[in-house]
Amino acid sequence: MGRISGALNHDHAEKRQRLASSLAQVILGAQGKHLSLKDLASAVKVDPGTLRHYFDDRAGAVRAAFESLLPHGEVQKARAAELATLPAKKGLTTLLERITLAWPHALGGMHAAGFVEGMTDPELGQAYVSTMLEPTIDAVERLLVAYHARGELQVPDARVGALALLSPVLIALFHQHQLSGRRCRPLDLAAFLPAHLEGFFRGYAPKKSLA
Repeated sequence: MGRISGALNHDHAEKRQRLASSLAQVILGAQGKHLSLKDLASAVKVDPGTLRHYFDDRAGAVRAAFESLLPHGEVQKARAAELATLPAKKGLTTLLERITLAWPHALGGMHAAGFVEGMTDPELGQAYVSTMLEPTIDAVERLLVAYHARGELQVPDARVGALALLSPVLIALFHQHQLSGRRCRPLDLAAFLPAHLEGFFRGYAPKKSLA
């Protein structure tokens, strides 16, 4: 008996997930360079029709690639959560050093791809925010809440604090790497991180009691 027209193969979901994971690695390696559907298909050694079969179109393929990174993001969130056991300064220093070290590799490519795709397609922008950017911000928020609860920092709004901590670092990394700013205005990241953290801790230091 032949397969019913329109029915999916029994291993459709598994093959789709494998393709999505392979596409994610290609997109990360492109470091923000726009890849056409044909480029993506060639990189994972299938024809464009195969990608259309599993993902409908290029946007669907990129969205699935982003979503395939969620498990990796959960692992990184768990690693970040462990830093709550450290003193605040040590924990946040370790977090920013990890981001800086990972940026020239997959991490920078991940965020570069998210920005490039998100700026041209609102749906892909939402996919990037929900699968990559927000989990990163959320992990920092949780750390700040823990340090606030212990009285090491005074952070009345953890989301504002997380953005204040992360934003200068992400801008500096984009500037130096994806935008090649190190060629015209190099930045000593090893000196930048402690200077940035010193200002952050001054701004969020616990207020002295008036009693």
